Amino acid sequence: MAASIKKILLPEIRRLGFGVSGVANFVRTSEAHRDFLSIQYWTYGGSFILEFSRVPATWVDPDSGEAPKRVFETDPLLRKRLIDTEQHKDFRGFSFKGFGSEQNQYDQLAASVVALLPQVEAWLESGIEGPNIH
Repeated sequence: MAASIKKILLPEIRRLGFGVSGVANFVRTSEAHRDFLSIQYWTYGGSFILEFSRVPATWVDPDSGEAPKRVFETDPLLRKRLIDTEQHKDFRGFSFKGFGSEQNQYDQLAASVVALLPQVEAWLESGIEGPNIH
């Protein structure tokens, strides 16, 4: 899955203006706000989600460039997740369990997540919650 994310999803995340801030964390800055996006894998493997948030620039630590921990750790109202609405499990991640060595399946999954990125943009820019935003 990592190869497909790197080849297909990451270029689209960068096209949206996000720069790398760690292994699977991305940030986009403006004078007024900071947008954070991360790829989070399920603890038990086999699926992932995108988690994202927009915070006022004044919340960001000027030295580290980090948002307060409460954004991603304690206050779910400050962040959202892009999920697979077809999954009926608690995590509701984009599942690649059982793909084995079928690289085309990983590529198709990454492309399907790319197709949902406009929902992330709509929430960040306007607060509009698409069907895959939770």
